Amino acid sequence: MQDTTFPDIETLTKLLENAMLRVMQTTAHMTAKFLRRLPTAEADGTPFYAAGSIDPLIVGSVGFTGEANGMVYLYMEMELASQIAAGITGMTAAEILHPDNNDIVKDVVGEITNMTVGTFKNGICDLGFQCKVTLPTVLRGSQLQVGTVTGAQRWTFAFEVLGRPLIADLFIQEDKGN
Repeated sequence: MQDTTFPDIETLTKLLENAMLRVMQTTAHMTAKFLRRLPTAEADGTPFYAAGSIDPLIVGSVGFTGEANGMVYLYMEMELASQIAAGITGMTAAEILHPDNNDIVKDVVGEITNMTVGTFKNGICDLGFQCKVTLPTVLRGSQLQVGTVTGAQRWTFAFEVLGRPLIADLFIQEDKGN
């Protein structure tokens, strides 16, 4: 690892952007548009996505560990998550929202997050930093926010899918022990 430079924010941005665009296009048959990197907190320290801009939320998270360590959280409105689930499963939005199908949205968000982070991780591996992904976790709720990860750099990215916000929060650090 001595000859390999850890990826800068521009490289990480491009890797995450490409991962999100590819997964949304090939899996959900939807277009994701990268808007910009965002400040991780407003002046009062409250993350913008916890301030009511996209609420209630469903959040998927997948970590990666190895020569690069981190976590990616994908935040979206339940309505967007339902539309993505409908696009992937071929079901209607009404079918997706039926109480008997409650786990479908959760499963789809977990899988979209897993595929996005897996594609992002593969890009990091291609740069010489070997790592593996963890299992996805999905949370639902209002006013969800994530604390900082000690020692990790944090960046937040805004995407748009079907005219709705999809936010990616990236925590990453190099494992200097390798």
